[in-house]
Amino acid sequence: MTQRTNILLVDDIDYTRELLRSAIIACIDDDEMPLQPQFFQTSNGESVLDLIKARNIDLVYLDIDLDGTNGLDILKDIKNEHKDVAVIMCSGESSSDNVMEAIKNGANGFIVKPFNSGRVSESLKKYLLLKDKK
Repeated sequence: MTQRTNILLVDDIDYTRELLRSAIIACIDDDEMPLQPQFFQTSNGESVLDLIKARNIDLVYLDIDLDGTNGLDILKDIKNEHKDVAVIMCSGESSSDNVMEAIKNGANGFIVKPFNSGRVSESLKKYLLLKDKK
């Protein structure tokens, strides 16, 4: 059965959000995942918590380096207020400090930019496993 999934893409670069959106759609189609994505997007961290609540978001792809905001701080806020929302962190740099900090604060995965289909597909499969456990 196909699950309608509300996905929020958070990145301050429009093109990056569109690349990620396209990669997610391709992975769902190629791997025949039972997901029907509904996408929402924002370029700033200030609106994330409101969007999660208003749009009943299931899965967030969150950039670490947002203009004027730190994605790791937003991750903490998400996990404090919306524990059931899965969060995949995204970053142009994969320093072990960033990865460890993200996982410590509840991230469900980490993808390094530029995106590749293998990592995006892996994040979606992990999300499906999390949903099945609930």
